[in-house]
Amino acid sequence: MSGTGSGLRGLGERLWRRTTLTTKALLVSVSMGGTFWFLADWWQTVQITQIFRQEQLKGLEIQAQHDRILFDGYIRKQEQSVRLISFLTVFSEWVEAAQNRWTIPPGDTTRWVAEMRPEWLPPQSVMRGLVAAPHILLLDKQKRLREIYEQEEGTPSLSREILETLLPRMLASDESTHILADSKGTTYLINASGVNGQRPTIGSKAFLVFVVALDNDFLTMFQTRPNLNSIVALINGDSNQVFASSQPERVQVGWSLEQLQKDYELFGKRFLDYNFSIDVPVYFATLVPKDDINRISSSIVASERRQRAMSYGALAAVFFSLVLLMTRRLLHFAEGMIDAAVTELQLPRQDVVSGDQLMIMGERFQWMIREIVQSRSREAERQDELQASNEALQRTLTMVKETQAQLVESEKMASLGNLVAGIAHEINTPVGSGVTAASYLRQESQRCAAQFASGTLRKSDLDHYFQDVVDSTQMILQNLNRAAELVRSFKQVAVDRSHEQQRLFNLHECIQQTLVSLRPHLKKTHHTVTVRCPEVLEVNSFPGAFSQILSNFIINSLMHGFRDIADGEIIVQAEIQEEDILFRYSDNGHGMEEQDRQRIFEPFFTTARGRGGSGLGMHIVYNLVTQTLQGTIQCTSSPGRGTLHEIRFPSGLELYP
Repeated sequence: MSGTGSGLRGLGERLWRRTTLTTKALLVSVSMGGTFWFLADWWQTVQITQIFRQEQLKGLEIQAQHDRILFDGYIRKQEQSVRLISFLTVFSEWVEAAQNRWTIPPGDTTRWVAEMRPEWLPPQSVMRGLVAAPHILLLDKQKRLREIYEQEEGTPSLSREILETLLPRMLASDESTHILADSKGTTYLINASGVNGQRPTIGSKAFLVFVVALDNDFLTMFQTRPNLNSIVALINGDSNQVFASSQPERVQVGWSLEQLQKDYELFGKRFLDYNFSIDVPVYFATLVPKDDINRISSSIVASERRQRAMSYGALAAVFFSLVLLMTRRLLHFAEGMIDAAVTELQLPRQDVVSGDQLMIMGERFQWMIREIVQSRSREAERQDELQASNEALQRTLTMVKETQAQLVESEKMASLGNLVAGIAHEINTPVGSGVTAASYLRQESQRCAAQFASGTLRKSDLDHYFQDVVDSTQMILQNLNRAAELVRSFKQVAVDRSHEQQRLFNLHECIQQTLVSLRPHLKKTHHTVTVRCPEVLEVNSFPGAFSQILSNFIINSLMHGFRDIADGEIIVQAEIQEEDILFRYSDNGHGMEEQDRQRIFEPFFTTARGRGGSGLGMHIVYNLVTQTLQGTIQCTSSPGRGTLHEIRFPSGLELYP
């Protein structure tokens, strides 16, 4: 038995392997697609039905509210009509004239019909704008019926119970509007008013009464025509039975509320918010057949199902086409994989048989992996060798970076050393001149003292001595002031460069101090330096870095830009722009080629290697601008048009006026 089971499993595995991926995809698509279709159809049907039912019930509720508003408007208008007629002059005069006739007990009631209208009613043109009640009654002050007007021929007459029992009882209350029912179950809407709108209990000379039977005919008078086949019904609140219907052939009088709820959706309310007497609790309801709602819901669901079926069918076709295209590409990929294995790994060729392309590819991958694992061990050995080489290169790179940093610092110190040498040479001249003047003054003082001691000192000799004293002291003072200015400028520049501390400084003064420190280099030439900077421009930054940048620019112009040029011009500009400092340095020297301009900030790049250039000056400038000043620098140059450097860096504070 176990052998039979193993044989069946093996047969099943072979059949599953020989089945193509397209066939498997089709089977899976049909089974999963069908399941998903039924689940999605059920869920969407439920959701659509609920949403449609909610929206439809909202619309029906609005329709029912509209019907109630019409019914309420009818009642209000009838109240207004009966009061309006009671205020008319013709009605008052008729009542005054009828007082003598009404002193005797009533005989036969005067009956008016449409062909012969009562004289106390307004004209027909006025009555068109008023509610026309079927029965209009005129009673004397003892509440006895004297006249009655029936607007339509064939209108059922009022019963004795209404005229002799219900009507006097209504007039005995303070309410002018009543809803009440007789013993037969007929419900009436009654509106009454005394002469000039008086209440019935006040004691009027006469009473005007409108009587409307709330029956089927009444509901057909005002019912609106909604989109659905709705019905308006009046239900007795005590018995929960219909006593009036706008469509009596569909909803009959006497049906119970439970019976209606089986086949209809009910929308309505009781007459509990009216300010009049209600002897019978009345439920005003708008009914809509549930079959109509379900039929419309079913039609929408069916339409949506057809559209969904078409969409799913199109998606299934697209999916199957993609699967077919993918299987062909997989087969092509499997063949290419085998060709690559044969060519690159020198493996024996194997044919691709028909069947599941993914399973075939899996087998070929396993075959290739075994061969690749063997080659990975050889690659690991080469990787170790490369790792050792990379570590050696990394150490070399670290040494190069350290050497470069040392060279940059050496270049800075060399620049400061050149500054010291120049300043020392510059100070030597005024100090030497002062020493010479002091020696001369000492010699003349000794000569004058000797003449004074020997008694040969004349007035002319003393005048000559005093003149020499004035001239010598003036020369000494001028040279000492010049030396002091050089020392002060050198001291500030040297301190700023050596410490690189951020502080508040005047940019114009910093530029002037830097130019003073460079005077030994500039005085040997005929070049001019023009400074355009506001004297009040203050900056909270690094003055040493800025002085170093300006010094390197000037030395670069003297070494490269003004080579073989006797009269060059340098322009130094600084201004504030949007809380940043815009610094421009330009010369009218030789300029640079484009390939040199692009490499100007690279370390060790120089075009004056044979004339003492180190290639670090502009690299130091770039680092000072971007790292120390947190700014940007741009260089613009072309052969024969000079060079322009633009630097923008934060001012660090608001400008002082």
